[in-house]
Amino acid sequence: MADNNVFILFEEIKTALKGISGKLEELPNVVNQHPKTEDNQQDLSPIKNVIVETTKAQSEDIKGLLARLWKAYAQLSFAILRQLDSIKKSQGEQGVQQELQPQEHIHKHRFDIKSSKVFSFVVGIDVVCALSLWGNIAQWQSKRQYADDALKFRAIRSWGGCNTNDVLWLNEVFNLHRDEKAIE
Repeated sequence: MADNNVFILFEEIKTALKGISGKLEELPNVVNQHPKTEDNQQDLSPIKNVIVETTKAQSEDIKGLLARLWKAYAQLSFAILRQLDSIKKSQGEQGVQQELQPQEHIHKHRFDIKSSKVFSFVVGIDVVCALSLWGNIAQWQSKRQYADDALKFRAIRSWGGCNTNDVLWLNEVFNLHRDEKAIE
């Protein structure tokens, strides 16, 4: 409703300005009607009087229109402020209502290889696993070698000594061409 009042006020100002412009267009006709003075100059005092009267009347009209316009703006501003206050209050009530409701927290863990920390961790774990595997294989080979050496020693003791052919045969059975049946 306030918007319509502002529109109406602008239209009234527009018509008042058109009236002023029409009166200014009539001024040349008034100048031609007045007689010239002796110095061959026209007497401009009636024009001056008409302009002063017109401006006084029009300025009062414009002042009245501007006062009504400012009054309409004040009403519009007051209405907007009331609506903003009501919106603020409703948001405050909604905020209180939302705070009272418990919220479920969902935790998501993401394993992203693009992260430098995660990449460094994965590479470190890979290196540790590789070293552990290599160490286990080396330990297994060493343990097997000790077990084989113990068997060779028992075999030599059970024979009561050995010659070079027996040592070559033991080397071939245990190392070169491992034969599990012969070892048992």
